[in-house]
Amino acid sequence: MMKTAYLVIACLFGFSVFAQEGDFKRDLDKAKEEMKRNGDDELPDYNRAGRLLESAISKNANSAEAWYFYGYAIDKLNSQEGEGMIKVQVGLTTKASEAFEKAVTLSNDVYTGELMLLDPHTKILTVWGSQAIRYAYDNKNDSAVWSLEQAATRGGIDRTVLTYFRQVLEECGKGAYLFTNGDLYLYYLYYLQTVEKYRTDVICVDINLLNTRWYPRWLVKRRLIPTSYSPADLEKLDIMRWDVKQVNIRNNNSNIADTGISWKLWPSYGKKYLLRSDRILLDVLQQNAFTKEVNFPGDVPNTMSLFLEKYLRVQGLTNKLSTDTTEINISVLISRLKKLRYLSATSRGYLNNRDNIQVLNNYRFTYTTAVSIASQQNKNAVAAELMESVEHKYPETALPFFDPGTKEWFERFRKKVEGNAKME
Repeated sequence: MMKTAYLVIACLFGFSVFAQEGDFKRDLDKAKEEMKRNGDDELPDYNRAGRLLESAISKNANSAEAWYFYGYAIDKLNSQEGEGMIKVQVGLTTKASEAFEKAVTLSNDVYTGELMLLDPHTKILTVWGSQAIRYAYDNKNDSAVWSLEQAATRGGIDRTVLTYFRQVLEECGKGAYLFTNGDLYLYYLYYLQTVEKYRTDVICVDINLLNTRWYPRWLVKRRLIPTSYSPADLEKLDIMRWDVKQVNIRNNNSNIADTGISWKLWPSYGKKYLLRSDRILLDVLQQNAFTKEVNFPGDVPNTMSLFLEKYLRVQGLTNKLSTDTTEINISVLISRLKKLRYLSATSRGYLNNRDNIQVLNNYRFTYTTAVSIASQQNKNAVAAELMESVEHKYPETALPFFDPGTKEWFERFRKKVEGNAKME
C-alpha cells in the first residue's frame, strides 16, 4: 500500500513538472508570436509580450531564450523606433540590460537561442548606447559617458571589435565625415569618441537615424552637417517618389584639381522612392562640395551611399568619396592593408557573438576587394599573394565565416584566383 502511495505521489509530481514545462513553452511561444507581428493591422503589443514572458520566466527562470526575449520586449517598450531614442528611461534601460545579461550568463557567454535580430551582448551595447545618446541630446555629457561605461562593464563592448572600429577611424582624414550604417558602428564609434576621446575630429553620422526628425535637427544645431534646408523644411522632409535622374556634386576644394562629379541616382526604396535619409545625405554632400573628406565604411550598401560606387575609392575598411576615377594604385592599397591588425591568438572573446563575427569578416572582404582590383589590372600573381595573406592573417580558426553561403563564395573565389595565377 505504501509503495502505491509513493507511486501516486511520484506520478502527480511528474505530471506537475510536465504541465509546468508545457505552460512555459506556451507562454514563450505566444510572446514570440506577439513580438513578430509586423503587419499594418497587427502591430506588436510589447506589454502583452512582456507579461507572457514574465509568466514563462516564473515557470523556468533558467531559460536564456526567455530572458533574451524579455529584454527585447522591455527595450521595445522603452524605445520602439529610432524616433523614440531621445525619450528612453534609464530604469527601463537597466531592466532590459539585466535581462540580456541574464541570457548571456545562462548561456555560459555564448547565446544559441532564437534571435529577434541582435545577439544579447550587442543588445547590452545598444540599450546603453541609446541611453547615452538621450543624455547627450539633453546636454548631460557626464551621464552619457557613464551610460557607455555601463555598456562596457556589463559585457556590451569587446576589445577586439573596438580595435576594428578604431582602425575605421584611423583611415579617415582630419575633420572628415564618416557616414555609417548599423548599431555596431553607431555605438562603438560613439564609445571611442566619447569615452576614449579618440579621433573626436571625425564627424560620424548614422545614415539610418537621418530618417528621424530629431537627429538631423540635432546635427544641424551642433553645426556638424551643412544643409540648404530651412529648419521648417528639414522638419517636413519625407520619403518622395523618385525616377532615376542625373545629379551632381560641385567641387569647391581648390586642392583637388578635378571638377565635380555627376552620376545617376536611382530610387533606393521599393524601386520608386528616395528615403528622407537619402535626401538629407545628398544635400549634405552637395553643400559640403568636397571641402571636407567624406568616407563610408566598406559594408554600407550601395542603396544607402546614393549609388556613388564609381566615385568611392577603396582605402581599406572604408571608401573615400573622390572626384578621381583613374585606376587604383594597388601598391598603395596593399600598404594600407598591411596596417590592418591580426586577430589575437589568445583573446577570442569576440567569437561569443554572431554580430561580432559578421563585422570582423570585413577584414577578410577588404582583402578580397583588393584581390579583385589586382585581377582587373591583370596582376594575377599579386592577387594570389593577397589571397595567401588573407588566409594567413584571418584563418577560419580565428575568424569563422558568418554563413555557409559566404564561405562557399570565398572558396570559389580563391580557386579562381589561384587558377589565374597558374596560367601566367
